Amino acid sequence: MMNKQSQKNKSHLLLSESQINSIAGATSGFLVSVLVSPLDVLKTRIQVKRLPKGVPDTPFLVVIYRLAQREGFRAFYKGLGVTMLGYVPNWAIYFSTYQWSKKQYASILSSGHYENDVLTNLLSSITAGAVANTVIAPMWTIRTRMMTQSNYDDYRNAFDAARKIYRTEGLYALYRGLVPSMLGLIHVGIQFPLYEYLKKGCLDGSSPDQRLSTGHIIFASSVSKLIASCVAYPHEIVRSRLQDAGHAQAVQKHALTPATQFREYKNVRDAVQTIAKDEGLRGFYRGLVPTLIRTLPAAVLTLLTYEKMKDFLGDNFGDNSTK
Repeated sequence: MMNKQSQKNKSHLLLSESQINSIAGATSGFLVSVLVSPLDVLKTRIQVKRLPKGVPDTPFLVVIYRLAQREGFRAFYKGLGVTMLGYVPNWAIYFSTYQWSKKQYASILSSGHYENDVLTNLLSSITAGAVANTVIAPMWTIRTRMMTQSNYDDYRNAFDAARKIYRTEGLYALYRGLVPSMLGLIHVGIQFPLYEYLKKGCLDGSSPDQRLSTGHIIFASSVSKLIASCVAYPHEIVRSRLQDAGHAQAVQKHALTPATQFREYKNVRDAVQTIAKDEGLRGFYRGLVPTLIRTLPAAVLTLLTYEKMKDFLGDNFGDNSTK
């Protein structure tokens, strides 16, 4: 009688595979947003800064010192709230869409007597990235604006930022950076197929239910992220510049002389041409070092948390009938 009652109670806690992926993804997004927020702020500050050719970049440690000196410790957590509002649903949407897409594409490809895991993972990662980018795009714009403001008078919080951006620049401004984000799908198109390939290589194939060790996940996630970041980094510069455009223009009108003011980018093509002309190739890789310092541990933490949480939820709350 007790066993039946226990089973009955447990049935109310069963989660579908989609729910498990969403919860595991949201958990990883929460942890990452809190732990890497200071590096996010530094990376974004460096990316949006425009420097003419010949003007050297400010050393990373100097950027840290100046930010702490001028704006205090609080500055390193600017935009944390909106970062969490972005990362948590972003990874929840991404991982659930990614796993769902893998099943759909695998079914389509195998039905034609043609199986290709790399192609399945590539298409799934791009699909998941496109869906997540479209849904979360306004949050990333708000996040960039809040991180780059030099005081707390421009935007008091995420809702205040959304209201002001919409009122002064229109709905379009909230989606600035969406196009380069879509172009940047090459990032996840490299990272996740490579991650899956490295994961598969770490398994010895002795059991279909074999799970990766923590060390294997760290290796696969760090290597795949490093390669993807270096290849796809320029799109982050273009995206950040476009997202910050309206705010940067307003600030520069007061901070710079007419001779040194930068004009606002019209679109992605104009941004690419202007950066190439004014800053050269270096302009597309500004902030790469702090980005790698931030992105590698973030990627490891994201995927490690996701994999472990997914295993935990599957073992304790998984609905075996849906697997």
